[in-house]
Amino acid sequence: MIRINLLPVRAAQKKESVRFQLTVGGLITFFVFSLSVAGYLTLKGEVSSLSGDISRSNKELVELKKKVGELSKIKEQKKVVEEKLKVINDLETARRGPMRLFNDLSDSIPEKAWLQSMKDDGHIVILQGFADADETVAEFMRRLQKISGLGTVELEVAQRTLEKETGVELVAFTIRLERGAKKS
Repeated sequence: MIRINLLPVRAAQKKESVRFQLTVGGLITFFVFSLSVAGYLTLKGEVSSLSGDISRSNKELVELKKKVGELSKIKEQKKVVEEKLKVINDLETARRGPMRLFNDLSDSIPEKAWLQSMKDDGHIVILQGFADADETVAEFMRRLQKISGLGTVELEVAQRTLEKETGVELVAFTIRLERGAKKS
């Protein structure tokens, strides 16, 4: 009978199996190492990208802080200008008030009357003048009562006087006007 020695075949199969296992293990190790390197490189790229974004954001933040500082200066300047405009408007209103009063008084004075003086204390106006007769003073007072913005119109003094130069008899009067008070 012939004898066949199978030991070398088994040893060869065993060697082949070990070689196959080592190759598979090496490939798996290489694959895991490759994935790790790829992951590392990807994360490193993201980190550098985020670092760049952070530095750009910091630069933008500095620029925005400068702009905010400029805006606050502009707001302060705007506030100063608005205050100045308010003062100008108040002055303009205060200027128009006496001018309107003078116009109204000028329109209200009868033909045969004239004013000698006018004193304005804000709410009270004192008018002193002359007229040819008591009726002219009464007409002047009626016209003054029709002026809007004037309240009470009171005759304080009305007395007949003789004008020195011409010798004509006149009525000297003093009228008190209260601005803003309601007419009774």
